[in-house]
Amino acid sequence: MNQEQLSELLTIGAKIKIGKEYSKQSKFNEGDIIELIEGSFDNDFVSDVRCPAIYNDITKDFDSIYHLFGNYFESFMDCEILTNN
Repeated sequence: MNQEQLSELLTIGAKIKIGKEYSKQSKFNEGDIIELIEGSFDNDFVSDVRCPAIYNDITKDFDSIYHLFGNYFESFMDCEILTNN
């Protein structure tokens, strides 16, 4: 799957099953299922940017799909999209 296809599927409400390889480099375990919610972010130019994310209980902030899988989804690896709206 290419970057554009992943971008279209990694939307709010999508459920993602964590793969074995991805789990080795993340805080998740193989087989964990995460659901993307709407996250709110500030950047240098605009405040309150919204995108698909998960809530990080440790940092008390959102981890966007780009934090989770890389700016070009290069870290999506062997994860699997179970559902998307």
